[in-house]
Amino acid sequence: MDHSPSVTDSPAANSDVSSSGEMTTCAGARAVITALLRPLKHISGHAETDAHLAVSELISNALLHGGGLTGFKADLDPDATRLRLQVEDTSPEPPRSCPVPDPMTPGGRGWAIVKRIATTCSVAFLPGAGKRITVTIAI
Repeated sequence: MDHSPSVTDSPAANSDVSSSGEMTTCAGARAVITALLRPLKHISGHAETDAHLAVSELISNALLHGGGLTGFKADLDPDATRLRLQVEDTSPEPPRSCPVPDPMTPGGRGWAIVKRIATTCSVAFLPGAGKRITVTIAI
């Protein structure tokens, strides 16, 4: 079974990029975002960079704090002005914002970064176990 990321051949308004939970790297998720956004003419370079940063933080948080990545999806809204990212993990715990960490200490900034980049953030608890974090980013 092929679990590699895929992009449909439909126009950007209907683009859908998704991957199974077996894709477990931040680099793989960034490649999906690049494949989805590069064909669009109206996005700025900082929008793609912001999307890469947000998806990297979401995936790494699922791997480090969420018990493992169980799902990932990225798609555009119909007018291709907002990117939606969905990341699922096995933890029932919501993401936490930590107090501002010491600038010399690594870590503790991921969820705050995602919330700053995203237009919307939501957390849905899944039946059985785990959660789905959904964010939208203006592009």
